[in-house]
Amino acid sequence: MKFQNKQIIINADFPITAAGFIQQTEVINEYHDDCHARIFAFAEEQMICFLISCDNLGLPLSLQLQLQERLQKQYKETVHVTISSTHTHFAPNPKSAQYCDFLLHKLYEACIHMELEEGDYEIAYQREFFDGLGKSRISHHEAEHIYVQLLHIFKNGERAALMITHNAHPTIHHGDTPYFTAEYPGYVISQCHNLFPQVAFTFLQGADGDISTRFTRSSQDWQGMKELGDRLVAKIIEMMKQPLHLLPLDHLEYESIEFPLTHSFEEIDISHLPAHLTRREVETIHIGAQVRENLSHQLDTLDKQLLLSKVQLGPYRLVFAPNELFSSYNDFIHLDHSILVCYSNGYSPYVTGLEDDFITYETFTDTLTPACKRQYAEHLEKLGK
Repeated sequence: MKFQNKQIIINADFPITAAGFIQQTEVINEYHDDCHARIFAFAEEQMICFLISCDNLGLPLSLQLQLQERLQKQYKETVHVTISSTHTHFAPNPKSAQYCDFLLHKLYEACIHMELEEGDYEIAYQREFFDGLGKSRISHHEAEHIYVQLLHIFKNGERAALMITHNAHPTIHHGDTPYFTAEYPGYVISQCHNLFPQVAFTFLQGADGDISTRFTRSSQDWQGMKELGDRLVAKIIEMMKQPLHLLPLDHLEYESIEFPLTHSFEEIDISHLPAHLTRREVETIHIGAQVRENLSHQLDTLDKQLLLSKVQLGPYRLVFAPNELFSSYNDFIHLDHSILVCYSNGYSPYVTGLEDDFITYETFTDTLTPACKRQYAEHLEKLGK
């Protein structure tokens, strides 16, 4: 097995809008902290897999495919690229063609200058329930699947890299924030690197569609974000101190599934909302109803198909999906050896749980038919079991 990693700054070198909130309409050029792309590259025999995590809301699949095509021309081995986003709402707008071209060039140059190193690699996996950052954003509902998941990579007996996955929605800052920031994923990575400079860290967002900091944050600014980020850092350090079961990282595998999507716009009755909902929840439900109405007149903008993929690293699997999946979709993978990563292979809207019977903002932006959602779950099960 061969492995290498690289981290690069991906701040736009021109003024641009942020993306994630409706009020982000003005171009800005102030960065409170740098936005990064973190690249982990694995190679075995005739295949190279580039796993890229970008501090961004969600990047288009076309960018991933263009990068893969360009890299394929540089290598005799088969190249697979997976671009994931940490989903910060305060990074350069991914709908900007100028920014995507800028990012494509930056990623390409970084990848082609990576020299993968052969070594005696081992891997270990940890998973623990952790709701210190986020809980269910739906009143009177508890979420079972809120995890910190760690994939440790050792080279010749020394920890070389750590892949962190957590599924709390990174929207701690207020929508009117006048600067770019990598939010808590970037903060956590920077703090971990300061503590363990010999280790390469990356961050992957899990299935966080229903997991929010709404009920845990003290404020919607840098200080409020830092407080929650420090909780996650402390949890990661605690887990790193625990004994690990190392297994050989001696196998690399890639698999993908592409399938068509079907949408529906059945009416959702909001005339009798539950009395226990917060004022914020009621407000967002009414906003969601308008969003759904707008979508019903923009059918050509809805995704027609979806790309899911799996990268197997020795005994463990990373399953990549583009949507903001609700945490209950973790039920469809084997959590003892698989990690579900969202905002990958493009970016697509919320997908609520198959059995959810409550009304929330996300209910209105989820336009997939029940049959399509069942098929989605079946494909996840195939890749993650």
